[in-house]
Amino acid sequence: MIEINEVDKMECPSCNSQFARRALKVVRKGDNGVEAQCPKCNTWLMFEPKMMRIKNIGMLLLLVFSVTNFFLENSDYRLICSFAAFAGACIALFGAFKGKMIAVKSNDNKEPA
Repeated sequence: MIEINEVDKMECPSCNSQFARRALKVVRKGDNGVEAQCPKCNTWLMFEPKMMRIKNIGMLLLLVFSVTNFFLENSDYRLICSFAAFAGACIALFGAFKGKMIAVKSNDNKEPA
C-alpha cells in the first residue's frame, strides 16, 4: 500500500473526506484560477482567492528584488534587496501552505479542461 504524506493530504470542505493531491484528476479554468473536482463528492474546489493573492504578491516581491539585486553594485543595496527577496519568499510560502480549499459557487455550465 502506498503511504500518503501528511503534506500531500487534502480535505474537501463539502464532504470532509481526505484524499491525496494526486487524486484530483478533473480540473478546469475558473473565474478565480484553477478549479479541481473532489474525487469523492464531485464538488468543484478552489484555493482561497485571498491566500492566492498573498502567494502571488510574495512571488512578485521575490522576483523583482532578485532581479534588481543582480544589477546592483552597491553592497548595502544588495543586502536590502536580499532581505526583501527573502521576505517575499516567506510571504509566498505562507500563502501556499496556509491556503485552504473552498467550494466554488455554482457555475456548473463550464467544461472541464
